[in-house]
Amino acid sequence: MAENKIYLAIGEEQARGVRESVSVGFVPLLTPGIPKVEFDDKKINEFRGEDHVKGDTAVRRMGQKWHTSLEMPFFTEAGKIKGMTGTLIKHFFGTAVTSKDAVTGQSSHMLYPTADPFSPANLGSKALTLNFNINEGSVMKNWPFAGGRVKSLLFTQEAGQQLKLTTEMFGQFRDAVGNELGAPVFAAEALRCDYNELRVYTGAVTREGVAPDFTGFGFKNAIALYPDKLSVKIENGMEDHLRLSGLTYPDKTRMGRFKVAFEMTLDWEDPASGFSSVAEFNSRFSTAGSSNFTLHWDAGAGHALYIDLPSLHRTGGDPNYNASKDPMVTLKYEGLYDAATTKYMVGLMLKNTAIAV
Repeated sequence: MAENKIYLAIGEEQARGVRESVSVGFVPLLTPGIPKVEFDDKKINEFRGEDHVKGDTAVRRMGQKWHTSLEMPFFTEAGKIKGMTGTLIKHFFGTAVTSKDAVTGQSSHMLYPTADPFSPANLGSKALTLNFNINEGSVMKNWPFAGGRVKSLLFTQEAGQQLKLTTEMFGQFRDAVGNELGAPVFAAEALRCDYNELRVYTGAVTREGVAPDFTGFGFKNAIALYPDKLSVKIENGMEDHLRLSGLTYPDKTRMGRFKVAFEMTLDWEDPASGFSSVAEFNSRFSTAGSSNFTLHWDAGAGHALYIDLPSLHRTGGDPNYNASKDPMVTLKYEGLYDAATTKYMVGLMLKNTAIAV
């Protein structure tokens, strides 16, 4: 029977396309997620005097690129290089600001969209290498996929489940196959974010520090709500382009506009106090108002994940009536840029022991 082994180590390249397979963080996967490489192979079929109707005579490789979708359980840290979880998210947003918590001694990494992620002050020329260590028969080898970019993040949480992060990525080429990295080390199970560690708040959320570089969040006067499931999808519109630069892989990434989509499914009810799903649904018919939500996973020992959605436009979702069970509703929102209070559409804070991400 064939071997069945695979694991992923992510490295941050100091120059895009120069793979990083030494300073890496190990990340567990829920599905293999091996990148698919697309080649632009051109058949040679010019008129050259030969009997060309018999078929093409040769093929030239004119370009290549790769893309993948990684599904992983969310841990506040990666294995070995602890900050690699935050680094992966930083390469989506473009920037990260780190501060030290004087009480817990942990680091708070605040991440949010920036207009120019590839400026020297942000990512510059950096990119990511996905080192897929895969068995070729009984021999383990490292397949390094270089020049990686992150184009979307999807956080999904259901009751009784772990928090799942799905990230869409693309990049330049698969570099030369090397020896297995070996000795993979993954984050401790205590650093996994699960459903029972999640709290969802709306209303009067307190943000500590100066926008957008907040250092903490408080929920003393906020309203807690209890959905059955939720999802947050964030996109940045990144696209790679092949230019007349002498390379056979794309070397220019162009940005689009950041977008946020938030959904949550909860009971269709109108309580006397707290959050009313009925009132939230009906408000859409009277005004194009906005709502706010902040999601907080507390993994313990100072480790945490916050997703701050300061301004959301209600876009849809109808109540679901069923004769055999209580009615539910899935509320749907799209993010708005909050220029007045937070100076971002979505902010993500990661608390862990990594000095930097």
